[in-house]
Amino acid sequence: MTKLLSVEEAMELLQISKPTMYRLTSKKKIPFYKIGGVVRFSEAHLMAWLESKGVQPEGGDDVRKAM
Repeated sequence: MTKLLSVEEAMELLQISKPTMYRLTSKKKIPFYKIGGVVRFSEAHLMAWLESKGVQPEGGDDVRKAM
């Protein structure tokens, strides 16, 4: 069973401010559930979303090429 987080818990996990969290949810840029009018976040879905936002350095994984 997936753990559901409150807005405050999700903010802490992602290390973002309340205005940023509300902007992401209002624009549906972040995965969330609305249960009985209360917004909740799946910890697993947030981590997958966060991983999808990562940027890879140019030139592949070989850091030695840049040196």
